[in-house]
Amino acid sequence: MSKLSYYITLLRAIFPSIYVCFKYLPFKQAVKLPILIYKPHDCCFKGHIRIEAEKIYRGMITLGFNTEELFANNGISLKNEGNITFKGSCQIRNDNHVHVGQQGHLVLGDNFRATSGIRIACMHSIYFGKDTLLGWRVIVTDSNFHPLYDREKKEFKKAYSKIHISDNNWFALDCVILPGVTTPDHCVFGARSVVTRNGHYESYCVHAGNPAKVLTRNVERIVGQDFIKDYK
Repeated sequence: MSKLSYYITLLRAIFPSIYVCFKYLPFKQAVKLPILIYKPHDCCFKGHIRIEAEKIYRGMITLGFNTEELFANNGISLKNEGNITFKGSCQIRNDNHVHVGQQGHLVLGDNFRATSGIRIACMHSIYFGKDTLLGWRVIVTDSNFHPLYDREKKEFKKAYSKIHISDNNWFALDCVILPGVTTPDHCVFGARSVVTRNGHYESYCVHAGNPAKVLTRNVERIVGQDFIKDYK
């Protein structure tokens, strides 16, 4: 990105960023502009946002910035009718959609990273631990939205359940994370894995498939060293 493009991007982000920071955050946090948001669209700002981190600094949370060339440069769709808590730095890139319902609480751990094409629907409770990485087009939902009626019990089945993703979990492209999922630390999920509440997930393992099962053991993602630097 050229310097001119960089400054144009910042200029376009400054006004929505000021609005979001001063609407949601205490004044002492807001003046530091910790949240930078680029090209917000189809948004709803009725809920609450909190930052629970020891150090607050400008741009620690970036939303919608175009860093993925394979996806549209259309910013971010953010519908927040409930509660969003940031535990530290966060990067949610371009072409992403996040919806937090009125009774939803979305918690994003420190160093949360979402690439592009992400869809997060939080109607109840979704928790991400620190160093979470979501690959392209990952879908996360804690609700089925359409409850089924139990004819024997004469009542509707519960169609939602909280999601708890522990520290240092990596979900590759097209993964689907469904209601009721709980994972341990240091998990990797391969492309197009379907992660369900009934799965058995282990630390330091690669899981894959539908439903996701252990594929490889005794491996881990090293944060900051998980990119190919040279293709020979």
